[in-house]
This record gives sequence, C-alpha cells and structure tokens, in this order.
Amino acid sequence: MKRILLLAALVVCIGVSAESAVPTNGFAITIGAGLAGSLSFFDVGVTLPKINDTVSVDVKLRWMSSITWVTFVNMETSETASFHPVVVGVVVSVGSIGPLLDGAFRVYGGSDFLLGYSFTPYDSLVYGVSNLIPPNLTYGIWGHFGFDYFTSDTSSIYIQSGGGYKGLLVEDKTNAYAVASSWLGCGFGIQMGSRFGW
Repeated sequence: MKRILLLAALVVCIGVSAESAVPTNGFAITIGAGLAGSLSFFDVGVTLPKINDTVSVDVKLRWMSSITWVTFVNMETSETASFHPVVVGVVVSVGSIGPLLDGAFRVYGGSDFLLGYSFTPYDSLVYGVSNLIPPNLTYGIWGHFGFDYFTSDTSSIYIQSGGGYKGLLVEDKTNAYAVASSWLGCGFGIQMGSRFGW
C-alpha cells in the first residue's frame, strides 16, 4: 500500500510540473525515504554544487530501522535473536549525472557510503534493557541508478534503486545481535524523494 501511495504522489507531481525546467547545478536540500534490504530509512541532507556539471556529491544524515521486531536465526549455531535494530549514520553519495532529456528528465548513478552506529532504542524503551548490540562501527556501501524529474529549475522529485552491503565492526563478533544486525540492510533497495535547490 505504501508503494502505491508513493507512486501516486510521483504521478501527481509529474502532472503539475513545469514544461521545460532548466535545473540548477548549485546547492540543494535532499529529503528521501526508502528500503534497504529489510530496513526502512529516512534521510535528509545537502547536494553540493556539481563538479564539471557531471559529478554529484550528497552528504546526508540517515535513520534506518526495521519496520517491526525481527527474528534472526544463525544457521551455523541455531542461535536466535529477536530485536528491533536501528542505525544512525552519515551517508556520502558520489556519482555522475547525465544530460537533461526532454527538458525535464535526467538519469544518474552512483554509490552510497555509510558510517554510523547500530543500537536498539525501542527494546530499551519497551523492555527496559540496555543496548543489545555491543559498541560498534556500522558501515555500508550501496550502488544506485535513478531518475530525476524537474518540476522547476530549482526542484525535482527522484526515484532510484540498487543494492549493496551493510556490516558491523564490533569487538564481540559472537554476539547474536551483532551478527544479526550485520545482515539486516543488505540486498535490494529503493528510494524516492525530492530535492530543493537554489
């Protein structure tokens, strides 16, 4: 249902768009939401001025979370972990953009690099337990390909898809929650959002 509503919003935005937008290559505020493997996420950040009009760099704050409590079964040890993981981190996206098509569309592609921290705030809130995931450095890398549709010369909506890997650097590598969290967020991903520039 959520995907249908997002696609409907995209169609509405396209219907009210300007006929021939000329996009700016300056700063922009970027807001987006999506899925990465079994984790949903929301991010907000800035798009930096394009380098040579073709290289794009975004810097964003990202909040990732499972939609509900998840149960992970370690097939090697049969140990299970049921928890609600959250990742907070900084994402740097680097990629290239294509030429403007039909006065409104532009394709792009690139890679997202995440550095952050995984923890379990919902488990702490509901069950009164301490953080189930040991101190860690969470990292990830995803590739993406997407389309920008410019509704004016300073704003656009976008949709992109791709996939990648997320892992944890943690001292206790046998901790069931750390093992489980290192897998959650891997695989296919999709994202939609808007950019507002000047």
